[in-house]
Amino acid sequence: MSYARHALFIALFTATSVLAQGGFPQAPANLKEAEAQGLQRLSVEDLKAFMPGTHATKGTTGKSTRTFKPDGGYERKAFKDFSGTWRFDEGKNAYCLDVYKKQGMDKTCFAVFRAPDGKHYFDYDLENGFYSHSWTPAKAE
Repeated sequence: MSYARHALFIALFTATSVLAQGGFPQAPANLKEAEAQGLQRLSVEDLKAFMPGTHATKGTTGKSTRTFKPDGGYERKAFKDFSGTWRFDEGKNAYCLDVYKKQGMDKTCFAVFRAPDGKHYFDYDLENGFYSHSWTPAKAE
């Protein structure tokens, strides 16, 4: 009986955690944890199936929509809108953003891991290894 209560508590906690994330699963805090959990890192070839396109995201600063345009343009719509360019970096096995911000150009590359549910993806900043975004892919436009 105690086992059944424990299992129910874990199931409720997991469901509540996913709901608290706005439907996005909880991401490991950093790239090393994602690797330690055995999450699949996507290759540039894998990413080409999703980019260009518009993706719903939840990041460290809230929800947004990110659009990767076929011409290499990039736009983020959220509480703070950003624009810039994006590209693949095969040597880093990542995608990179060059975003125009008040303090100048912000250049960041991201490793992408598939979430355990197979529907969501986690981005990790390659400069510091920390989690940045969770997202669901959109079909290429």
